[in-house]
Amino acid sequence: MQVIAQDRLGLLNKICSRFSHQDCNIEIALIDTEGQMAIDVFYLTSGGAKLPPAKQEELKADLLEELQAA
Repeated sequence: MQVIAQDRLGLLNKICSRFSHQDCNIEIALIDTEGQMAIDVFYLTSGGAKLPPAKQEELKADLLEELQAA
């Protein structure tokens, strides 16, 4: 999952708490900041397997809600 957002204090915490809430494990994280933008890529699993498309969409909606609330 790729997350591109305005960098701000606590951004990674918010993202990772949503992953945890959705029972996802971070296998690999590539974290980058370019200027004021955070460009982060996460390779996620759930229950030891790749996330199915429905779970990916649910997580995407959850993240969008979380990041727009701030």
